[in-house]
Order: sequence, then C-alpha cells, then structure tokens
Amino acid sequence: MLTPGARPLMFALASFLFFVLPEQVAAADSPEDTAAHALADRYAPVVRLQQGGENCAYGEQFQPTDVEAVLGDQQVALRGPWRPPDLVKTQPEGTDLSRAYPGHFLDFPGDPLRPGCGYAEWSARINRTHPATVYAHVVVDPAHPDQLSLEYWFFYIFNDYNNTHEGDWESVRLIFDAATPAAALTTSPTAVGFSQHGGAERARWGDAKLEISDGTHPVVYPAAGSHANKFGRRLYLGRGSEGLGCDDTTRPATELRPEVAYVPMARADYLKQYPWLGFEGRWGERQRSFFDGPTGPSQKTSWVRPIQDAEATWRDDSTTVPAGRILGPSSTGAFCTAVATGSNLLRETLDRPWLLGLVLTLVVALIWFAASRTRWTPADPLPARAQRAWGQTVAAALRLFRQRPGLFGGFAAAFVVLGLATLVLAELQAARHDSPADLGAPTEDLTGIWASLLALAITVLTVVTYVVLLAAVTSTLDRLDRSVPVTTAFTWHDVRSHARPLAAVALRYFAVITVLTVVGATIPLAVYYAVSRAFAVPVVIAEQASSSTALKRSRHLTKGRWWRTAGQLTIVAGLGLAIGPVAGIVLLLATDWQPTLINLVSSLLFAVAMPLVAAAVGYLYFDRAASVPDQSEPAGVARIG
Repeated sequence: MLTPGARPLMFALASFLFFVLPEQVAAADSPEDTAAHALADRYAPVVRLQQGGENCAYGEQFQPTDVEAVLGDQQVALRGPWRPPDLVKTQPEGTDLSRAYPGHFLDFPGDPLRPGCGYAEWSARINRTHPATVYAHVVVDPAHPDQLSLEYWFFYIFNDYNNTHEGDWESVRLIFDAATPAAALTTSPTAVGFSQHGGAERARWGDAKLEISDGTHPVVYPAAGSHANKFGRRLYLGRGSEGLGCDDTTRPATELRPEVAYVPMARADYLKQYPWLGFEGRWGERQRSFFDGPTGPSQKTSWVRPIQDAEATWRDDSTTVPAGRILGPSSTGAFCTAVATGSNLLRETLDRPWLLGLVLTLVVALIWFAASRTRWTPADPLPARAQRAWGQTVAAALRLFRQRPGLFGGFAAAFVVLGLATLVLAELQAARHDSPADLGAPTEDLTGIWASLLALAITVLTVVTYVVLLAAVTSTLDRLDRSVPVTTAFTWHDVRSHARPLAAVALRYFAVITVLTVVGATIPLAVYYAVSRAFAVPVVIAEQASSSTALKRSRHLTKGRWWRTAGQLTIVAGLGLAIGPVAGIVLLLATDWQPTLINLVSSLLFAVAMPLVAAAVGYLYFDRAASVPDQSEPAGVARIG
C-alpha cells in the first residue's frame, strides 16, 4: 500500500512514462530525423575566423554563439513595436518567444549605432560557458521533391560591419539530388551556398574554390565583422546583393568546429525542442534603415522553399579586390574606405539629423569658400616665374598640357613604366600572401617579413617616381621661361645631371617625415616639415642648388605663408590624387566591370593627372620664387592678372 508521500512521486513517474517518454522515443526513433541528424554531422562546416585585435575596433571579436547563451540572460529584453515604454519581458526564454510576437524585437546590452567594446565584451563573457554552436536543419522543397537542402545556421550577437546591428544570422547550405535524408547519405552534395549579406555564392561540390576538410566538411571563412561566409582568403568587394563595402578574410587565425545542434525536420518537433524558432520578430534592436536587427532562420524563404530560394538568389562568384595595382591610389581601396567612412558618418547622425545637416553645410561652405577666394583667369602658362592665385595655377597647368601634349604625354608614359614596377612587386606580395600555409604555421612570420620588404620597395619606387617627375616638369617650365630648347631628351639630361642633390633631398625629406610620424605627438611637426620643404626639388633644378641649400630655400619661400601654401598644395595634390579613385568609384557603382579593369582605368587617369599636379606644384614654386627672388633667378618677375 502506498504511503501518502509516495503518491506524488508515482504520479510524476506515470506522467513521464505515458506522456513525455513516448514523445522523446518517437522523435528519436523517427527514421527520417535519424538519417538527417547523421547527414548534419557528416557535413558540419569548419569555420575559420579572422584574427582578433587587442583593440575591439579591429579584427574579429565574435563567434558562432549558442542561442541558449543569449536567452535568459539578465541583460536581454523582449520589446514591442510601440513607443517606449515598450518592455514586454526581461530575460526572455525560448518558451516566451514561441508566442511568435511579430513586430517585436530582442534588445541586447548596448547601442548598435555606437557599439564601442560593449558587445565584444558581452559576447566573450557568455561564450565562455557555452560552446560555439551551429544549428542544422534538413528541408525538402515542395516544388522540388527530388531535392533536399541541408542548412547550417550560425548566430552572432553583433554585426560589426558598415551597417552595424545587433544579431546576425548567417548560413551554409548544401543541396542534394535526393528525396530523403537516407538517400542523401548515399551520395554527395551537388552544390553549396554560402550566405553573404542579402544573397549567397554558389559552388559545385568539388570546385577548386571550395575547400573541404576530411573529405566532407566544407571550410567557411566568415569575413571580419560582417560574418559574410566566403570561400577563401581574399578582400571581397560588395555591390548590390553582395553588400556595399569590402569583406576581409585575409587573416584567418582561429579554426572552429562548432557543436552541431540538430533541428528536427517537422515544425511541431523542432518547436518543442527549440521553441525560439517560432519567434517572428527581430533578433536585435529595431533601428531605421539597414541598422535593424535580422529576423530568425524560420522567417527566411530558404527555411521552407530552399531550392527555389537558391535558384533566385545564389550567384556563381564574388568580386575580389585585386591585390596589386598598376599605379596611384586604388579605386577599389578608395571605394572600401569611402563606404566605411560614409557608413560611420551615417551611424553617428542617424538619430541626430541636425548633425548630418551641419556636416553637409560645412562641406558645401568650405568648397564655396575655396572656389570663391581665387581667380581662374587669366591662365597664361608663361612666364612661369609669376605670381598666380591657386585657381590660375591649376588652369595654367591644364593649358600647358594642351599646348604640349607630346611632351607631357611622355611624362605620363614614363610614369606608367615606373609604376609597372610597383605592380610586379605588388603581385609578388599577393602571390606570397596566397601561398598555402597551415593556420599558425611558422611561415607566417617569414611571409610578414617578405610583405614588409615588398611594401618598402614599392614605397621607394613611388617616391623616386614623384621626385623624378616633379624635377622633369620643373626643368620644362624653367627652360620655357628662359626661351631655350625644350625636348624630352634635354629635360631628362637636366634631371640626370642633378641626380645626386635630388636623391639627397628626397632621402632627407622623406626620412624626416617618416621619423616624425612614428609618434602621434610629432605628426603636426611632420605636416609642418612636409609643407615647408615641399619646393626643395624645384629649387634644385631651377636654382642649381645643393640639397642643403634647396631645403633651406624652400623653408624661406614658405616663411610667413605656410598656411596659404599648405592649403594650395592640399587642393592641387588632392585634385590629382582624387581623379582616379573618384572615377573608379563611379564605375564600380554604375557598371559591372571587373575591379582589375576599373583599377587599370583609374591608374591611367592617375598617370595623366600626375604631370598636371607636378606642373601645378612647379607653378606654386615659381609664384613663391617671384615673391622671394634668388640671385640665380632671372631679373624680371611678372604678375599674371
């Protein structure tokens, strides 16, 4: 006979035997789920995360996270779609989210528009007690009953990309020509899709770009911050469905094999095991535009119609940024920087529109002020030794180019030839970088040293190119001013005859600037030195001066006019450096040209612009020399306008 205290225990046991255990046994005994679970384990992806930085602003700070580490956390809240107070529940559990809550969102600790280090620190804390996790789910598309999709879903608590937002769901999907999971176990996948922002990239099983570990595990490279899944170690350029900006997977440092959490195929079964999959809201704070948190896996088209979704959204490749460039600032590099800068500006002003208006007003005012404080005519290129406004300087350089296209075309061609040497070195660096090596192998140190040496060689060639071009253009202007024969041969003879003082000037000039920029506190001194000695090369050519005399003379020419000189040099050099990248960015956004071709066009524009910049700098020198004459100069000094 049962005692009164034993009756509750018997009741609980009976409930377990009659209600709970049969459901678990039924789920465990489902042949379809058993095969699907085995399929998920067989093809579980290997994740190679990017190197993290000591500063949370750099590198990768997040990893695939167990959803259970987020739900129930005391810093997480479920909020409604109405205006504050909008709190529905703190520390929401998975069972809370099973109520769907359309239009609601999970609110994580932090401000996605100004993330700081808060999300990175929170991610590190909750992941210390939970393993990296990936959720695997097998789906049969009703429109394609003879195919099925094996989907792996990764959850990151923060997207630290251009469009920063809380929560980030990414996926890896494998397509099988099989009607059932059991049939899929007897074959291999036919295609693989890696999610990337608003779309995905396809690879055939066995394609060269798809890396496979241990025969069945696809290797995925999540881009730093954005977690867009990539096939290799590259810098990827995004346009349209590829995302707007640049995804970096060039520094993989950590290899993860996330724990596979199998999600049953039937909706009723997976909602029992993972009730949070019924949530129809957003996994992150609601924000305007693309700073909004994402919806969960069950709200994606691929969750119920995976094959149709793949046919509609997958593409065959991604655009990679060329590792080397022919000449000048890279258009693709400028594009990456411009998008990141614009995104940062938008983030900072999204909830403060008055600040955006103020910034735009200041930019327009500065442009108007610069344009209105100069004269553009007359723009006679001769005499060179004359006082000109900076607008006349630019106009005179353009007119001189039109009058002597052959001579300046030769300068541009020589500039391209010298620039080709930098391309060869850059490609060597890219080849070294792309050479296969295991993560953490000792060869990484040697690769870093090699890359540093190549970068130094490219820098030296760039400096030599600029010095030679500026000297050649100054010689041309000087000869025209003195009414002596001007040919390419005479010009290069002048440059060669002054090779030693030119080399000494360049060495001292760039060495001092390099040393002064090592420490942040001395950067203003570096800027002052760069402007005050900017005319040393023209002084060597036009005044037949030694290197020491040329540097002193340049400082004397800018004395009392440093700010004006700095502004004019910035405008002139900025126009020349910007023409190629600006044209390249327009082509990137307006065409489907390959980045290599766009960088080529950008480099050719840069090669044409640099002789014009050199001529403008030469005119600025002669303007100063006209105001502060030297004994070696002609007696007559003119004023243009």
